[in-house]
Amino acid sequence: MSVIITGGTGFVGLALAETLQAAGREVVLFGRDPMPEAFAGVLGWPPFHRGDITDGKALEALLAATEPEAVVHLAAVTPDQAAEMDDPSSIVAVNIGGTTNLMRALSRLKRRPKVLLASSVAVYGEIPPASATYRENEAVPAPQSLYGITKLAAEDAARRLAGLYDIDLTIARLGPVYGPWEYKTGLRPLLSPHAQVVDLWRRGEHVVLPRRLTGDWLYSRDAGLGLVALLLADHLGNGLYNLGGGSMTDVADWCEQLETAPWAHGWHIASGAEKPNVVFGLAKDRAALDIARIGRDVGFHPRFSGRTAADDYRSWLAAIGIPL
Repeated sequence: MSVIITGGTGFVGLALAETLQAAGREVVLFGRDPMPEAFAGVLGWPPFHRGDITDGKALEALLAATEPEAVVHLAAVTPDQAAEMDDPSSIVAVNIGGTTNLMRALSRLKRRPKVLLASSVAVYGEIPPASATYRENEAVPAPQSLYGITKLAAEDAARRLAGLYDIDLTIARLGPVYGPWEYKTGLRPLLSPHAQVVDLWRRGEHVVLPRRLTGDWLYSRDAGLGLVALLLADHLGNGLYNLGGGSMTDVADWCEQLETAPWAHGWHIASGAEKPNVVFGLAKDRAALDIARIGRDVGFHPRFSGRTAADDYRSWLAAIGIPL
């Protein structure tokens, strides 16, 4: 199977590429910029096509040249509030317009590949679910951020066009992701809190968290495994899947797991009027995604959490040449 990954040089795209290559699949990365050179020692150099998801002609040319069996659509802008206020039209153009461009370009192919659209927990907003977790068949989307609003609109647009163009479409709503391959791309103003911690330490700073930051954090390599499980399944019983970490963990535990590293410079949780230097967009912790459906349909269960994630992350840092 040959697979095009839009947004392929972002950190979820690279985690997916890693998993697909390990499964013996051909991968083509599509994005604005190539991946950092430091990553090539682990990933090699998968074929890369520079382009913008808002350019329909570029997408048509890429698809005609590669004739993929599948496309995973990850290209998106993940803005913070400042970016929402500064340039909302670009966010809409990429997240919604980029999706419709892709679906139209796919319609021009005689043999239309299956499509896996990566969406986000942000479509559920911050309203607590009726049950303990957000379930695909129960939770009503109520996005509040422009990111969540555009991702939900992209889902709806993709479903409509998939029906019109007879395209096999599956949607995966990802939980909050952290882990290997995350770096500053310019399309995500804020790194995950986990990556912010490591970045602050490596710059010699003491970490100050706003709170423990609890969530169903999804390790990037688990994100890759879950997406590949959906992509390679012979038959799926549903068109929509949650893909989360499967358990609640927190960034304070991440600090505890990594604080023995020689580049760690201590941490604590802010008290009183103290200003944190780790920034997180949610004012309060959000409930977890229910992942029973993906576990039942394709047998996916997260492998990395707590100590296993921290140890794997340190190994990854060493593999890309960051000294421990």
